[in-house]
Amino acid sequence: MLKKILSVAIVFAMLLCAMTVFATAAEGDLPFTVVAPANLTAKWMEGNDSPTTTAISYGLSNEMTDFFKKLENADLDGTGETFLAQWGLDEIWVTTQVDWAIDDVNDSVSGWHANEFWNGTGDRSLGYDSEGRLRTSEWDVVDGGVSNGTETVNEMWVLRGVPNDDRWNGNPETLRPGVKDQLKPEQYTYNTADEELRIDFTKHTAYFRMRFVVVTRKTVGDEQKEFYYNSEWSNVAAVGKDAEVFKPLTKDDLTAPVITGLRMTDKEFNNNPVVAFTLTVPDKLAQDATKVAANGGRITIEVEGRVKGDKEFTRLQGDWLIKAGEMESALFALANEDRPNVPKDSVIELRCRYCYDHPAYFDGQIYSDWSKIISFGTDDINYNTNPGTDATPGPDDPTVPSKKTCPICHFCPQPLGLCIFIWLLIILAVIILIVVIVAIAAKKKKKDKK
Repeated sequence: MLKKILSVAIVFAMLLCAMTVFATAAEGDLPFTVVAPANLTAKWMEGNDSPTTTAISYGLSNEMTDFFKKLENADLDGTGETFLAQWGLDEIWVTTQVDWAIDDVNDSVSGWHANEFWNGTGDRSLGYDSEGRLRTSEWDVVDGGVSNGTETVNEMWVLRGVPNDDRWNGNPETLRPGVKDQLKPEQYTYNTADEELRIDFTKHTAYFRMRFVVVTRKTVGDEQKEFYYNSEWSNVAAVGKDAEVFKPLTKDDLTAPVITGLRMTDKEFNNNPVVAFTLTVPDKLAQDATKVAANGGRITIEVEGRVKGDKEFTRLQGDWLIKAGEMESALFALANEDRPNVPKDSVIELRCRYCYDHPAYFDGQIYSDWSKIISFGTDDINYNTNPGTDATPGPDDPTVPSKKTCPICHFCPQPLGLCIFIWLLIILAVIILIVVIVAIAAKKKKKDKK
């Protein structure tokens, strides 16, 4: 009996240790999971910049934007090195690669162009061979960068005009391909005198796909090394003959923002405090925002606040581009003649709404409904657009976010209100107690027999 109990205790102990090791190992060498760019969208700019220039937009994951916001704050505080040291990193950044094709992605000439030289290794940079020669064309985006890693939606231009030099013609001596080498003669016209490349997108289609490359630097022994991590390729976007036609959004496409966690920061702007809150960006909104951005529009967020007791809300300045994670808003707009500076201990109430601005709507913007009003210590003051009403919703109100996330492990459902790891420790303690009691009883029984 004692052996069985000891066996069960050992199994539980091994299970507990295994779960702890697994949780640590799953984090890997990177502070976030490297996933493909989301909702890739392309829009031909019809002669703006060059006859072929195309704008593409793409989305970053919430996990990625949240990390780079934390890194940005750490750098501002002078603690960036300590922050990255959690993962054994000296530096980390993300760049983009955009592959392209004309008409047929599988064609040997004008199909996808990604090859071995698009991959970074220990002995060569992106796009180069081991002898330092550039082996990709002007239209092969192998190191496009990310304009802002803290923002959900980013944009860039591709397929820009090509001068009549090695960038167009290539160079057999340096082994660099020209854009001409990647097109079929019937797909384009090139005016040598004006150095003007044209593709008739009423007859042809350009396809695009994108991936992220995360680059890290870490010290290994006595030297610093670079490591490259490629994401999967994104969805395929297109412009031209067979491309999807974009339809402007309507108010029904815009849901109210989801905001939580309002807090006072230790920052100031114009001698007034700055507050921060968390914005959760749903997948549908992120998808729409990338499509809108590629087609010349923009979805932004408007933030309003008031000091508790004031009747009217006031527009606040601060973060206004959509990014999942922490947003900041300055409170100096809430100052007035009676309140020249907003006291640091003021109770602030805040709400937001999305603003959709698109060239199709010449008469103004389209707005979502207002978010719920949040304040310090509560995320559920109300969900009413009337600024003078603070009606707390009931427990069954669907607008109240679930608060069942475990504060310890962040993933278990907290059975009976306790983290699953605490339950395992309790079970292990009970088993050990039983083992001790049984051992004492057996010893006493043996003594009694004597």
